[in-house]
Order: sequence, then structure tokens, then C-alpha cells
Amino acid sequence: MSDFSFGKHLRLLNANQYKSVFDDVSWKVSTKEILLLCRPNQLNHPRLGIIVAKKHVRFAVQRNRLKRLIRESYRLNQHELPGVDIIVLIRKDAGLLPNKDVLNQMTGLW
Repeated sequence: MSDFSFGKHLRLLNANQYKSVFDDVSWKVSTKEILLLCRPNQLNHPRLGIIVAKKHVRFAVQRNRLKRLIRESYRLNQHELPGVDIIVLIRKDAGLLPNKDVLNQMTGLW
């Protein structure tokens, strides 16, 4: 059985890890509300970082909901992803999307 956990080794944990992705973006994939920035890493598994700015999604409830949905989508699809570092940036009005639409967009972006 596959391990569907989301442990620390699957996350971008500090500013240097985020900075390395921002400085050396290899791929950009986006929808109107979500942007993924990716770069290869030296590991055999992907790592995820999520940025939801208060400027774009005003209420904490909506920001936290989006982060939960993104983590869940990543957790279920991580076995299909190569060894890359991924930053998910949430754009304006993404907080208005229903859960189903967020999950559908994320599945398409992976």
C-alpha cells in the first residue's frame, strides 16, 4: 500500500527553499486563480510550498480552506509527480471558488 502522508520531508520549510524556487523557475503552470512554480530538486520526491496572500484572499477561513484543499490534492497526487519543488500561489478571488472547483483545478495542474 502506498504512503499518502504529508510529512515534513514533503514540504518546503524555510525561506531559502522558497527562494531557490523563485530564483530558478523551470516551469509555470496556471489557471486564472492558481499559479504553480516548479523547479527540479535533487531528491526523488516532490516538495510543496503554499502561498496564500491576505491581499488576495481576505478572510483567514478562506485562506485556510484553500490551503487544506491544496494539501489534500497534493497528498493524493504526490506519487505521480517527479522530484520537483513546487510553490502554489493563490491569485485574487480564489477564495470565492467552491471546493469542487479548487480540487478540479489542482488535479488538472498536477
